[in-house]
Amino acid sequence: MRTLLLPLTILLSLMVHTASAAETRIFTDDAGRQVEVPARAERVISQNDNRLTLPLLELRVPVVGSAGRLTGDGTPFLRTVPDLLGISLANSDIEFLGTYNDLDYEKIAGLKPDLIFTQRDEFVEPLSRIAPTLYIDPNKYPVKDGMKKLADAAGRLDTYERLLDNYENKLTTVQNHFPEEQDITVSVSFSFPAGETLYAYTDLGALTVALDDLGLNLPQPILDEGKRSFSVSPEQIQLIDGDFIINFYGNEASAGPEEVRAGLEKFLPNWCAQLHACEIDQMIFFPYAAFGYSFSALELNLDLLTTHIAGRQFTPMP
Repeated sequence: MRTLLLPLTILLSLMVHTASAAETRIFTDDAGRQVEVPARAERVISQNDNRLTLPLLELRVPVVGSAGRLTGDGTPFLRTVPDLLGISLANSDIEFLGTYNDLDYEKIAGLKPDLIFTQRDEFVEPLSRIAPTLYIDPNKYPVKDGMKKLADAAGRLDTYERLLDNYENKLTTVQNHFPEEQDITVSVSFSFPAGETLYAYTDLGALTVALDDLGLNLPQPILDEGKRSFSVSPEQIQLIDGDFIINFYGNEASAGPEEVRAGLEKFLPNWCAQLHACEIDQMIFFPYAAFGYSFSALELNLDLLTTHIAGRQFTPMP
């Protein structure tokens, strides 16, 4: 009798597991589409590394394939993911699926995903032929809100709540270093070593959320533009001025802080003398990971902003 009970117990356990694995629910994506998705996704495809793969991996979602980038010699990589989570294409089982605007559909189908995320609406229809596909554009949400939406979609709200709690605890500690009476403006800009373009941002992933959480303000001229980002001409360069200016550098030797500065000199000779923050050494260069879309990026920014701004003597803009 006991020998019969064991196989029966195993069979019942497998049946319960199979039923659980097959559970689905309806989720409404950013296009208003109601999609039947797994209750807890286990084989996920991501169409964007920095805005989708990074937060999904941080939420402990099993990403089996992701779009990424290519280096100059054609080597694929995931932007910001290794810097913040230590996960790369080389040290994981994540398959490279092409770039974010050129996906390998055959490879995606071969991975047998149970859920696909894209932030480009033109990909929804072809991807939906392979597996349930959600159109979610994280750029429409501040990081914490976007993370919650992704967590809900993938069935990982429990992980989201833990990450949020950790961040809020750290924020409470760090806020003590930024007196409320200080009115500090911090400009967020982006340029490249080539020196062809300069952008200003009101919303750039985790950085602008951390600035707001710490009570640091974007300059009013940038806010007045009413855009998430906009290009700045050489004649408009003073738009990006503030008590502090943050720009960015990449991991490659050809895109370090010195190279980005040199690019700004190509963009506008003697540019530094025209900006208060640069002229008095209050221009800061952060790594690309600082504008990642994750709680780890938020916490990185708390550390960087504390190191560079909190408790130091600085000269405010006149």
